Amino acid sequence: MSNKLVKTEDNFYEENEISIYDILNIFLKNIKIFIVVTIIGLIATCLFIAKKIIFDKNNTTYINYTLNYEEIKSYIGKDIYYPQKSPKEILLDDKYLAILFENLELKSLYEEKVKENKDDINTKRDFLTENKILETISLQEMAKTKEEQDLISPDLYRTTVRVNKKYDKNRVVSDSIMKTYLNILNQYYKENMFDYLEERKAYLEKSLPVLKRQLEENAVDGKISISSGGSGTNDNNYFKYIYPIQVSNIDTYYEKYKTFESEYQSIKTLMDLELNKAENFIKYDSSTINVKEKSGIVIKLAIGLVLSLCLGVFATFVKEFIEGYKKSKANN
Repeated sequence: MSNKLVKTEDNFYEENEISIYDILNIFLKNIKIFIVVTIIGLIATCLFIAKKIIFDKNNTTYINYTLNYEEIKSYIGKDIYYPQKSPKEILLDDKYLAILFENLELKSLYEEKVKENKDDINTKRDFLTENKILETISLQEMAKTKEEQDLISPDLYRTTVRVNKKYDKNRVVSDSIMKTYLNILNQYYKENMFDYLEERKAYLEKSLPVLKRQLEENAVDGKISISSGGSGTNDNNYFKYIYPIQVSNIDTYYEKYKTFESEYQSIKTLMDLELNKAENFIKYDSSTINVKEKSGIVIKLAIGLVLSLCLGVFATFVKEFIEGYKKSKANN
């Protein structure tokens, strides 16, 4: 009884075993559907690659530049206030974003692609962001490791312009946008930093003579004879006792005068060296660089080929399964 059961089980497994020859026969039997599905997959792959090359490829241009904050700090120091702006903040200011969109090429591209709320400044900002047309980033942020970040100046930036090749023949649009942005960059620092320093210098030039006059008016003669003064005659406490208001004024005005004089000399030195000019503050590390985008055609084609073959094999066995299922149902 036991031997019969084992024999029956062996026969069952033999009947349900599929050999490599059976698989090959199934494949050859349905070779036509394999070829058709594979060809369809390859055609789809080619269409996808063609779309990427013709419609989705961008003209990309970038430029690296350093903001010369280090040299300015060496003359002004850390205690003197002046606006320190990041170029990443420029297009967050509606004024400068509006100036950028005065560029005729960018304006034409924008009006062609955007149909609603064209005059809304936030729509314009979203258009730049979503299409990654203009981006500014710190090169320190682009570094992959902490060691690389430590080697890169925090004042080193990259501005990148990307425009779809379909709308940018001979890079006319992307070059024009970059040129406009660099002009805005100069204007931004002139208006937000260097104009402030000019105004501050003018204020100090008016304030210093007034403070000096106040010091002279409150000056106290140290050659005063005191019958019982002794060695404390020239002591500052003595003058505070005899001339409390004048000494108090001198203490106040003198500290302020020293602060203002130091700030004035720092700003004056900065301007004498012409470090307050945008062309000396923004140091371009190179001219604009045109990037040749890697299409990755070979990799995409290889992936498409493998997927097409897999789909062809899958379709072959699905067809065989359906036919076997129909026969089994018909026999029952």
